[in-house]
Amino acid sequence: KIPASSSSQSTTTSLSLIRSLDPKPFVEDCWQHSTRPDGRIFAQGRPTKVVFGMLKHSAGSALVQLQHPSSPHRPEAASSASTKILAATTLQIGQPAPDQPDEGDIVVQVTGTGGKNMGSDFKSHQQPHWDVLQPWLQRILEEGGIPSQLNLITGKACIRLVVTVLIIEDGGNLKDASLLACMAAWKDTKLPVVGKDLVEVQGKFWWKQGRSITSQQPPESEADLVETNSESRDFRMSLSMGVWVHPTSRTTHLLVDPSAEEEPFLEGTLTVVISMSTHQLQVDYAGKVALTATDLALAAKLAKGRAEELQTVLVPTR
Repeated sequence: KIPASSSSQSTTTSLSLIRSLDPKPFVEDCWQHSTRPDGRIFAQGRPTKVVFGMLKHSAGSALVQLQHPSSPHRPEAASSASTKILAATTLQIGQPAPDQPDEGDIVVQVTGTGGKNMGSDFKSHQQPHWDVLQPWLQRILEEGGIPSQLNLITGKACIRLVVTVLIIEDGGNLKDASLLACMAAWKDTKLPVVGKDLVEVQGKFWWKQGRSITSQQPPESEADLVETNSESRDFRMSLSMGVWVHPTSRTTHLLVDPSAEEEPFLEGTLTVVISMSTHQLQVDYAGKVALTATDLALAAKLAKGRAEELQTVLVPTR
């Protein structure tokens, strides 16, 4: 007689082999039974973990992980990779543009480590992520009002915020994880204030610790100084949903937080970005399936629910 534990291990191994050799039938079979390859329902995201202050020598940093849920009824789901993103900010001091004298600017950089689930050819595998993810993050951060909070001395000095996004593990849905990591790193960032953190010596600004960062002129008066903190910042989050149409009923379904195993077989991707202060929504959609008003209303409702989950993480309690 074969021990029960051996039989269970054999079944798990067989399922994992089937998934690796031909994943599409397995994934679509899950969807047709109203579930996901990792055991989630359509409207369920992965557990999210955020750790602030990961890097000692950056202005701000945060690690975000979208963890695959463990299920005793689906042990084969444990092989799925999570999505892990590290974001860090650095500050540079310079002159503002003449047409935007009271704003700084943002530079987003996306890179990877070649870690788990990255593929054997690191450069060819990662480059598509960089090409799509970097400009999207750049646009969302610029539209989120961050440049206006990077002003030091109107018309004279501002901050350039460099945000580096490191893809450690790609388990799917890089957009949501990367934006959340950027927002968490931004929350962790303390902006310098002229006269408090920066001092002027011989026409240059210096950190009080003694590191030269710029050669801008000092302010003419205390009224020129601008100070911002995390409580006045507008944080934005996103919820990405895969679009799948049932082959027989032809009904459209939204799959929240799609995994890397699901992404190749989706018929579209819908991303809703929400401002945590104004609650305004911005929708990005790429796909051939026509979405109805009901689909968009459901997407907005799910995004607002996600925002409520992250409210305590990104927005300080008062």
